[in-house]
Amino acid sequence: MASGSTRKTPPVTRQRKDSANRDETVGEVSTLVTDDGLLKSDKLRELIHQTVTNAIETKFESLIDRLDTQEARLFELEQQLEHKEQEIGYLAGQVQGACGNLADQKIFLNDLEQYSRRTNIRISGIAETPEEKTNETVRKLLDQKLGITIVEEAIDRSHRVGNPRQDGRSHRAILVKFASTRTKVAVMKARRQLKGTSVVIREDLTAENMKLLNRTRRHEKVKSCWTIDGRIIAMVTDTNGIERKVNIRRHRDIDHL
Repeated sequence: MASGSTRKTPPVTRQRKDSANRDETVGEVSTLVTDDGLLKSDKLRELIHQTVTNAIETKFESLIDRLDTQEARLFELEQQLEHKEQEIGYLAGQVQGACGNLADQKIFLNDLEQYSRRTNIRISGIAETPEEKTNETVRKLLDQKLGITIVEEAIDRSHRVGNPRQDGRSHRAILVKFASTRTKVAVMKARRQLKGTSVVIREDLTAENMKLLNRTRRHEKVKSCWTIDGRIIAMVTDTNGIERKVNIRRHRDIDHL
């Protein structure tokens, strides 16, 4: 073997030395715990104190490590939760905006449909006759009941609405499309002369506007309501007795009366 090299202790020799050290420690402790030295030995008390202290510190450090790990995980979860809440808030705003846009689009489309009916009226209460010509029936009504004489070309077209009724007691309304808004406006202004008769003339409203009109009529604060060019006008009586006109365009307008 070369000079200056480190000589390793054989495993068997090392094991014998460890065994000897343990035997020596056991012998010292046995001496300390005799009846005479148990309570008198400061060294034993110090040894016990140190052993217990080390055990407590080891457990405490382990507990602190676990708490640090849990605290880090909790912080990470709080960060994730905050991020998710921000995402939810953003998505909620998007949904609310989309709903608002959808409501606005529905109103816009309803207004377009109502505009397409701007020269239309509906006449209810006129008895049906076999092989009738509704254009002539309408012209006769306007001339005899309202004092409005119009030429045949003033009516673009007219017809009964819906399928024929079998009961014989009710009659389908007549839908009339005038060639001009002027004629329609003149008829709507003169329709008050039909009050007290079975004949009723009203504007040709969209399905949505009919729902709004019927709901408006049933509201406890509404004294009367009518339509002008498809727009619903309500005369509302407030709690203080003051009357005011309100435009109704959507259901929430009725909710806020």
